[in-house]
Parts: sequence; structure tokens; C-alpha cells
Amino acid sequence: MKTYKKINIIAALSLALLLMNNACTDHFEELNTPNNLVTEDLVNIDLMLTLVQVPSIIVNVPYGFGDAPNGHGTIGNYCGMSVSNANRPFMYGDAPGVWNNAYGGYLNNLSEIIRLCEKDPETAPDLINKKAIARIMKAWVFAKLTDTYGNVPYSESCLSQEEAVYRPKYDTQQSIYEDLFKELKEAAAELDESKDSYGNADVIYGGDPAKWKKLANSIRLRLALRVRYADAALATANMSDLTETNLITTRADDAYGFTVTDYPENRNSLYNSLIERGYPHTSHYPGKTIIDLLNDNNDPRTKIYVDTAKAEFPGTTPGLDYFGYRGHPVLGKVPVEEKYPYGAESCSRWTPFWWSPVIERPVLRCSEVYFALAEAALFGIKSGDANAYYQLGIDKAIEWTAEFYETSKPQMADVLSIYYSIFDDDWTEDDANIFFNHKEMTQAEIDAFKASPAYTLSGTQEEQLEQIMNQKMIALFPLEYQGWAEWRRTGYPRVLVGTDGDNLMGVSPRRMPWPNSEETVNSDSYAAALSQIGGDDGRLVKIWWDANPAAPHEHPGTVESMDTTWVSTGK
Repeated sequence: MKTYKKINIIAALSLALLLMNNACTDHFEELNTPNNLVTEDLVNIDLMLTLVQVPSIIVNVPYGFGDAPNGHGTIGNYCGMSVSNANRPFMYGDAPGVWNNAYGGYLNNLSEIIRLCEKDPETAPDLINKKAIARIMKAWVFAKLTDTYGNVPYSESCLSQEEAVYRPKYDTQQSIYEDLFKELKEAAAELDESKDSYGNADVIYGGDPAKWKKLANSIRLRLALRVRYADAALATANMSDLTETNLITTRADDAYGFTVTDYPENRNSLYNSLIERGYPHTSHYPGKTIIDLLNDNNDPRTKIYVDTAKAEFPGTTPGLDYFGYRGHPVLGKVPVEEKYPYGAESCSRWTPFWWSPVIERPVLRCSEVYFALAEAALFGIKSGDANAYYQLGIDKAIEWTAEFYETSKPQMADVLSIYYSIFDDDWTEDDANIFFNHKEMTQAEIDAFKASPAYTLSGTQEEQLEQIMNQKMIALFPLEYQGWAEWRRTGYPRVLVGTDGDNLMGVSPRRMPWPNSEETVNSDSYAAALSQIGGDDGRLVKIWWDANPAAPHEHPGTVESMDTTWVSTGK
């Protein structure tokens, strides 16, 4: 298993505060003014990479990537991963997080790494791996940016100070994707195992060129599949040279980093919150979609992901009446009668494993690759056995879950008693042993699941696609932005939503609006971009690759309603 080498993150983040003065879009004239505090001879390329990777992947810092790295953010509502009683997911409003943080730090620093690596023709060949890895990361950042907003500044953004365009045009998403494919392919070809790299400054792979090549190809596979409804030929062309040998297909090659305990701010933010509050955050629930996908198939991973719910029914005999594994539908601004059935601890909670101080933060796992290959084979985009790939995707996802359990278990000493204090003040070591014995997956449980219908593709082509996407969503957690993209693209999984009374009336967004500030600071380019998408900078406007006419697919169930709440067993 990979380990995250401790580095002086504080020093890296301090450097970031200086480098961020050369931003890409918002407040261009001010932010693109040369800053004499940092000159090229003082810049450490290795630390520049670290200061992009740490906040964008591992920890929450003020200029993070707009993600909830635990999968508990608003975006998780839309794909059925998670819900929160603390948000209203169908409101209008500004959503600048991904935009500001990509342009305000990551893309600038990655672009500067690339420029510095190219600056001296004599040393450039020795820096080829550092340049290539920065190109791959830059493509990863831009992919998430355009998947969130659609058309964005690309060709005229993040240029050198001498070439800076203060009011850059918005490129079409199609043209951005075409260039991302080129960047990923060229960067992968540049990687040279005989040359120097980043070493421990790279918190994902320790600078290993071979693994970065597989990540570049796997991101290209992800993006190629994403465009298949919009441009099947482009999708096929960018998958044609990809095989299992040059993709991420083992846990050893998975792309991820770990939180660390060197400083409190570098630990899992959920753990920090637990310690500070003295109890877990109680507004986050597993979505009904993800729990049903696990529980309905007697999936052995269910108990590692979530706990059973518990509450007392009014009017029954005293004692605890367990609800079992019960998910929470997406409820924003709904009538209180739709809130009551899912309150008072009548829905499952995430298990305390997700509160481990040291926890994996994924970028791309081998399970996703296998599910992508299964879909490509199913629709004839690539040759191969769709069912075999599908089963490998499940196998790798189960392998990850078992490793997650083993990694989390020794960290639970101070977590369990605090986490469950809302129900029991007298948590003992015997209680902990019972907990661990119950949560551990057995081989018999895994074998029984693999013998069930859920493990084998069946039915029509569309029914098989739904099976693939359902399992893929489980494996993607906590990557809620990837889940949202897959839900928009395919319409799966099916997500149950209440009778929402907010602006979107319970209809999940297809994009986020451009930041409000763009209409002022980049008005001409904003106006041109607005005309490109029909004059509506709305959340229901589909981006270019969101071209599947059948998506989304309706959930067959209904949100429950009742006049009073359950009687909670909590305090």
C-alpha cells in the first residue's frame, strides 16, 4: 500500500499565497500585476506541484477545489451519493468554488511549472517528467472545471505575465475536450523513466513516470467515455490505443493521496470536526440511492459504508426498534410531512470509518477503469467482454473496501466512543470488538454476493448499462463531482427526490452558473459566451457532452409522508 510521505506543507502553502497573485481570470489587471516578492530563481518547482496536489486532493484549505472530499457536499445529492439536511440543493445562487480555486491557484502554478521546465533549452530534456506530470494535472483540473461550468476560458487563460489576457474569451467545451485529449496523449508519451522526477514532492505517485502514464491514459478513458453521446467518433478515437496494459488496473496503481497527522489541518476534516464538537456532524446522511444499491443486493460492503438506522416508533412498547439499512431521499425545501419520515435517527448514518484521521483521498481508481471498459465493450466502442470487465470492477471495489476497513480499524480508539456517544456514553473495549467483528466482510459473504444476480450483467443493453452505472457509483464514492458527471451523462443511477419548492423544483442541475463576478470583470467575453449557450446562464442548461436524450431516468419510488416524527433514541 502506498504511504503519503510527510513534507512541510505549511511552507508549500505559504509559497502558494505569493504565487496566487498571478491568477487567470477574476480581477485580471490586479491579479496579473507582476509580483516582485517571488522571482523565478526562488521558485521551487517541486513545491509548486505539492501546493497544487495537497489542497486539490488531500485537505480542505481556504483555496480548495470546491469539493467536499468526504462526499458529503451538495453535489452528492444529485447523483444519490449523499444528502444533507443543512442545504437546499435546488436553489439558484452563485457557485464560484471550483472556478475561483482552479483559476486562482492550481492552473496558474501548473502553467508556471510547464513554462519553467521549457525556459532553458539545455535543461529542458532533464525536466521532461516534471513538465509532463504538470500537463497531466492541468488537464485533470481543466476537465473538472469545464464539466462543472461548460464553456470556460482556456486558450487565453493562465498565460505568462508578459502575454496575459486580462479578459479572456470562453472556449467551447468541445474544443477544450479536443485539446485535453491531445495534452494527455502527448504528456503520456513524454514521460521517461530514465529521467529525474518529483520524488516525494509528488504526494500521489512519488514521481513514478510509469504510474503517471497510466493515470494520463485512464483520465483520457474517463473523458472519452464522457463524450460518447455527443461525439461517438471522438470517443472511439481516444479509446482505440488504450488497453489494460497501459491503464490503471490494480490497486497498486490507483491514484490517491492520504491525509496526514503532522498538523491538525492536514488530518481528515471529519475527524477534526468530531474532536472539536465532541459528537459527529448529524446533518449528513447516505443517500437512499447508494444504500438501496448496496442493501438490496445483500452487498457485503454495506456495513462498512453505513450503519443501520435506529429509532422508536410512537405508541409501541418500550425498547429499540431497528429500521435496518435505510437511505435518505433528496429533500430540499419540501413540506415538513416529507421530512418527518426520515428524521429522528430513522435513516442510516455513515460508519465512523469515514472519520479516520488518516484517510485516502482518491483521484482515479482501477475499479472506475474496469467499469468504463465494461460500458465501452457493451456498446461496441472497444472490443472485450463487458461482463468480465464489470465483474473485475466489482472485485476491485470490494478489494478497496476491505483495505479501507483494515486501514481504518487501528485508528478507531478515540473515534468510536465519541462517534457513538450520542447513543451510549459507556462505550467499552468489548463494544469495540463486537463492532469490528460485525463490520468485517467475510469471504463467505463476498462469495454469496458474487453468486447473486447483481454480479452478472443481464437483460437488455440499457438494463446492463444501468447495472454498470449502479456499481460504478458505489465505487466512485466519495468523488461526488465524478458521480454527478456520470449521472448527467447516463441518467443513472435513479435518484428519489421530494416535492421541492425551491427555484429548480426538485430538478437536479446540469451545470453550475458562471461566477457572478464574470459579468462585471469580463463582461464582453461573458456576453459572447452567454450567446453561445442560448442566452441563459442557468443550472438546467445542458453542457456539450450532456447529450443523452433519455437522461435522467425516473426513480420508481415515492417519498414517504406522515404527520408526526418518530421518537428519537438519540440525545
